[in-house]
Amino acid sequence: MINRRDLLKAFCAFPFLTFLPGVGKAGNIVDFPQLKTGYAHRLKKILAAGGLPYIDIESSCNSTKLDIDYIAKNMDRLNIGLMALSADIGEGRFKKGVRFDNLSEKLLAGYPDRFIPVGNGGQPPALTEAPDEFLDAQEAAVQKKQMMLLGEFEFRHYPSPRQVKRGEVKRDVNIPIDGPIGHRVFGLSEKTGMPFQIHYEVENELLAPLESMLQQYPKARVIWCHLAQIRYIERASRYTPAYVDALIGRFPNLYFDTAFGDAGSIYPLSNQRHSRVWADDGGLKAEWRDLIIAHPKRFLSALDLGGDRLNRIAEYDYKHRNFLKHLPVETRHQVAYGSAWSLLFGEDFG
Repeated sequence: MINRRDLLKAFCAFPFLTFLPGVGKAGNIVDFPQLKTGYAHRLKKILAAGGLPYIDIESSCNSTKLDIDYIAKNMDRLNIGLMALSADIGEGRFKKGVRFDNLSEKLLAGYPDRFIPVGNGGQPPALTEAPDEFLDAQEAAVQKKQMMLLGEFEFRHYPSPRQVKRGEVKRDVNIPIDGPIGHRVFGLSEKTGMPFQIHYEVENELLAPLESMLQQYPKARVIWCHLAQIRYIERASRYTPAYVDALIGRFPNLYFDTAFGDAGSIYPLSNQRHSRVWADDGGLKAEWRDLIIAHPKRFLSALDLGGDRLNRIAEYDYKHRNFLKHLPVETRHQVAYGSAWSLLFGEDFG
């Protein structure tokens, strides 16, 4: 666990990093040690002021419509420590031949102490119409040391609640995780040590293929996004805290992020409360809370901001902090920033 008292004593030993020479210029290798120093200073500064920083391990955007200054200022206002903000390649840019978006370079050029360099989102059309070209581009960026983790790959994804409400129900991604694309992604992670994220709906029939891939690639570092987010409960009878606990015991490189809706969030296609961690009284169900307390290093903070909701960053921050406050203090700090730190840098924070 994190010794916050020692952490705060060491705070002044880290000089503030306002600029990274070369970072953000096309073709330059990211200086990970310098980034790490800047990240540590920012987190410790927030802690020293009595705030709770967290590392948002999973958010995405349309880079052509992103107001970087707006996001950075809100991170300061809300005490958000770091953000892994990934660029999604939309259909228009995809048709023009874009296979890699260098958003991270732009983010680091302006705010090197706030943003984690991350690969692009693996979603349609990139992963469905040109997966090899898309993955070639991601792998090339990994080899050039331009990122710290890969983006979120959509293997099974229903339309989001917001899309359903807008009548946009075409998004129904179903890529076999144990198919050629899955093998390449898992293999890339195992070969490079690079963590990656998956959106993988929770359903009984999908669990065995995932377990098979985790067994075949024991060194792949997988972040399964959206803990206990279940769209259709009747399709997910096997997924329980005990099941997740067993997965954690079997697969030491499996992590879960905690981006999910609040206690009242309803998935409109099933009319079900799809965030299953919440009790009727608005608190966490004891069995999910106990699971996180038992394995705090395997759970990561996340907001899951997207291109259609970046202006709701304050609302998402409030909801995530409401979740964190239901955890014991040491667990809260571990999930907020300690787990992501150890995943990215291979050591405890502080």
